[in-house]
Amino acid sequence: MAKSGVTGVTFDDLRGTAVTRLALADCTEAEIVMLTGHSLKDVGAILDAHYLSRDSKLAESAVKKREL
Repeated sequence: MAKSGVTGVTFDDLRGTAVTRLALADCTEAEIVMLTGHSLKDVGAILDAHYLSRDSKLAESAVKKREL
């Protein structure tokens, strides 16, 4: 991170952000696990605790899928 100039966040912060962005890109939790190295339980917990309730794009995506 020092070489890239990224400051103010930890490696774990970046992994959590990756989990969220992958979910927004319609990746399944299993796909996210394979890319980030988290467990299924951890991915679910990250999404539940920190991101899902705050992201209206995910809710909109779910509604669109339900309407199909």
